Amino acid sequence: MELSLQFKTVTELNVIVTSTYKDLVKSAPSITKLLQYQVTLLELFTNQTRKLERTGYCDYEFAYICYSVALLLYGHIENDVSKEFQSSLKTSLIKRRGQFDNIKHFLQDASTSESGDEDPLMQRFQKLSSVPKVNSIPTIGGFDLYKYRDFISPKELHFLINSVTHGQSTLLIDFRESKDYNHNHINHSEIINIEPTLLKSIIGPDDKNLETLTDQDLEEKLKLHLPKEQYQKFQSRYKYDLIVLYNLNFGINFVDRISGIKSFILSDRTLNNPFSNLIEILMFKNKYISSHLRRYPIILAGGVYNWHAIYGDESLARTLQSQILTQSVARSPSPYLRKFGEYLSTAKSTSSTPVSNSFSPIQQANTVVVRAPLATTASNTAASPPPPPQQQQQPKLTRASSSTLTVTKAKESKEKEKSNMKFLEQYATGLVNLGNSCYMNCILQCLGATPQLTAFFFPNFNVSGVNSYRQHINVNNRLGTKGILTNNFVGLLADMFKSNGASFCPTNFKKVAGSLSPGQQFATFDQQDCIEFLNFILDGLHEDLNQMVISNPEEKKAVSELTLEQEKTRELLPIRLASTIEWERYLKLNFSIVVDYFQGQHLSQLRCLECGLTSTTYNSFSILSLPIPEKLGSTSNISLDDCLKEFVTTELLDENNKWHCPNCKKFTRSTKKISITRLPQVLIIHFKRFKVSPTGYFNKMDTFINYPVKETLDLTSYWPEAGTYINGTNKDSITKEKEEQILSTLPTRNQIPPFRYKLYGVANHYGNLTTGHYTSYVYKQSDNKKTRGWCYFDDSKVTYNCRESQVLNKNAYCLFYQRI
Repeated sequence: MELSLQFKTVTELNVIVTSTYKDLVKSAPSITKLLQYQVTLLELFTNQTRKLERTGYCDYEFAYICYSVALLLYGHIENDVSKEFQSSLKTSLIKRRGQFDNIKHFLQDASTSESGDEDPLMQRFQKLSSVPKVNSIPTIGGFDLYKYRDFISPKELHFLINSVTHGQSTLLIDFRESKDYNHNHINHSEIINIEPTLLKSIIGPDDKNLETLTDQDLEEKLKLHLPKEQYQKFQSRYKYDLIVLYNLNFGINFVDRISGIKSFILSDRTLNNPFSNLIEILMFKNKYISSHLRRYPIILAGGVYNWHAIYGDESLARTLQSQILTQSVARSPSPYLRKFGEYLSTAKSTSSTPVSNSFSPIQQANTVVVRAPLATTASNTAASPPPPPQQQQQPKLTRASSSTLTVTKAKESKEKEKSNMKFLEQYATGLVNLGNSCYMNCILQCLGATPQLTAFFFPNFNVSGVNSYRQHINVNNRLGTKGILTNNFVGLLADMFKSNGASFCPTNFKKVAGSLSPGQQFATFDQQDCIEFLNFILDGLHEDLNQMVISNPEEKKAVSELTLEQEKTRELLPIRLASTIEWERYLKLNFSIVVDYFQGQHLSQLRCLECGLTSTTYNSFSILSLPIPEKLGSTSNISLDDCLKEFVTTELLDENNKWHCPNCKKFTRSTKKISITRLPQVLIIHFKRFKVSPTGYFNKMDTFINYPVKETLDLTSYWPEAGTYINGTNKDSITKEKEEQILSTLPTRNQIPPFRYKLYGVANHYGNLTTGHYTSYVYKQSDNKKTRGWCYFDDSKVTYNCRESQVLNKNAYCLFYQRI
C-alpha cells in the first residue's frame, strides 16, 4: 500500500452527487426531513470552508458533494416550502456559492494537473480570472494526502503504524476515560490517553473558557494526570507528522467518506464531533509558534470498535501495570504492591494503620495522624501554616491549690465549650445574592450547618485566633490550593457567625472560589448548578487537607491500579472484605476530614452475558446521585426508597453500550450492577432532576419525591453484611466465619450497623437549568430567646420556624442527612 492520493474528477463526483441526492429523497419520510438534510449538508460544507480559511486546505471532494447535494435538494423542495423558508435557503446557498466555486476550481485543476494535459490557454485564463485559485496543486504523497481528509480508515492507519517509515511519526490520541483506555487501546508505541472529562474541566460548561485557553493550559493539566512517558509524547506533539484521534466508535457508519456519504449524513452524530474542542486547542490555540502541529489532526473512522472488528484482539493492548509494579516494589515495599494475601497479613489491628480512624477535632487523644511536610513559605499568606506554639514555663503550684484550680478550670472550660458548640447549631445568617449566586448560597448554608465541619474548623470556637485546622493543610499537594480555599471558607464561616441574626455579603469568598474553580467556572455571574459547586468545595477542602501517606507519583499509580492477578482475586472476595481492602487502599492516597465524614463507597460490576465474566470496581462518593424512576400515571407516589432501588437496579448494556469482554475478546451484551458498600457519617443525596432530551436539551423532572423529614432514614438494608457476595453465595470462596475473622484484623472506620440518618438540610431548585433559583431549608437549634427549628434561607432573607410540610417539597434537589 502506497501513500498517494488522486482526486476524483468533477464528472466522477457529480455521479456520486446524483446518486446521493436520489437516495436521500427516497429515504426521507417528509419535506421536513429533506430540509433537515439540507441544513446538515450546508453546515458540513461550512465546516470544511472554515477549515480551508484557517489552514489552507480541506476535504475538497467531501465539501463539493455536500454543497452540490444541498443545491439539488433545494430544487426538489423549492415549491413545497413557504416563501420564508425558500428565501432563507436560497440566501444560504448564494452566500456559499463563491466558496463552492473555489473548491470546484481546485478539483478541476487537480484532475488536469494529474493527467498532465492542462491546456496552456486555460492556464492563462486562470491567471486572468476574477476567481483566484485556492492553492497551487501540490505533489501529494506521504502524510500530505491526509490534509485533504477528516477521517482515516482502520486499514490506512494499520499501514501507517506498522510502517518503518511512518510508524514513529504517527501519534495516536485515545480520547476516552482512563479506565477504558487501560482496559483496551490500539497497540502502538506512540499513543497517549486524554480523558474527555479532564478536557471539560478546563473548558468549562458551554465551552465558555475555550476562547481564552491555550494548548499550554491543557499541557499543564495533563502533567498532573499522564504517566511521564505519555506526557513527554504530548510535549513533543509538534514533531509528529500526523496525529490520529479516536474514541470508542465515532464514525461507526463511516465506511468510505465518498461512497458512504449517505449514511454519514443520516447519522445522528454527524455534527456532534466529540473531538472538535480538542482539535481547536491543539491546532489553533497555540501559546507558542513552536508547538503548532504540522497537520490538522485526523479521526479514525469507527474508533477502536471498527479497529477491533477488522484486526482482532492482537491489535489491542492493555496498560502494562506489571512493569510499574516491578519498579515500585524495588523502591518501596508497600504491602499494597503485593498479593492480597500478603496485604492481609500486614493489617493486624486498627492501631497499626498509618492514618487515624477518625478525625476528633475536640478530643484528639489516641489519634495518630500522619501529616505531609509543611512548607516554610507560601506565596499567599492565607495559605501559610501558623508557627508552632512556643513552650512556656508554667508556674509551680502547691499540690492542694493545683488540684483545686485544675478541677475549677476544667469545669469552666467544659461549660464554655458546650455553650460554644451549641451556638454553632443555632446561628442563622442570610447571604446576599451577588448576581445569580443563589446556587452558592444554598450550599454554604447547608455546609455551615454540618457539625463535623464547624467543630473541626472551630474546636474551641475561637473565631479570631489561630485555628488548629491549619496544621492539617498539605501545601505540597499539587491538586490542592495550598490552603487558600480552606482558609477563605473558614473565614466565611467566621463572618457568618459574627453576623448572626442578620446577613453577610460573601463577595471575597465568591471571588476566591471563582478564581480557583476549574476554568474559573464560578468566577462569572452566570447561573450554575449547585451540585457542581458542592463538588468543587468538597474536592477543594479534601485536597487542601489531604494527609496522603504516599507521595511518590509512580508508587501512587501502582497503589491506585491493580494487576490482572489482583483483579481476578478481588472478583472472588465477598463484598464486605473486598470493600474494606479497597477502602484501605484508597486511604493510602486520600485521607482528610472530607473522606472521613462525607465519603462513602459503592461498587460497579460489569457482567458478560455470553461467558459470565465479571469486572468489579469500588469507587468513593461524596454525593449519592440518584435517578428518579418514571412510573406510569402523573399522580404516582415516588419515595426516596424508590430512587435508591432504581440506583441499585441491574442495567442492561446493549446496542452501542456493549462492554468489551476481555474473555470473549469482543463487545458483548452485558449487565451493570451498582451496590452501596460503605455509608458515610454525613450523607448527601442528589436527585437527578435534569435529563437530556433526544434533541440535546436539558429537561427538568418536577416529580414530587417523598423523603423523611421528621422520621429517620434507615439505610441498613442497603449495606452488605459479612457473607454477602454480589453474585450470590460462592461456595469456592471465603466462608462467612473466615471473612469475619479477617475483618476483625482490619479497621472498621464507622462501618458498624445500623445506619440511620436525620435530615438537617435541603437545597431546593425552582425553574429550569438556566433561569432557575436556589434556596435552602436548614434545621437550627432553638435557645431560651428564640425558637428557630427549620429555617428557610432565600439568599439574605431568613424565615424561622417553618413547618415540616414546607420542608418536604417537590423542588428538593439535594438532601443533607446526619447519621445518628
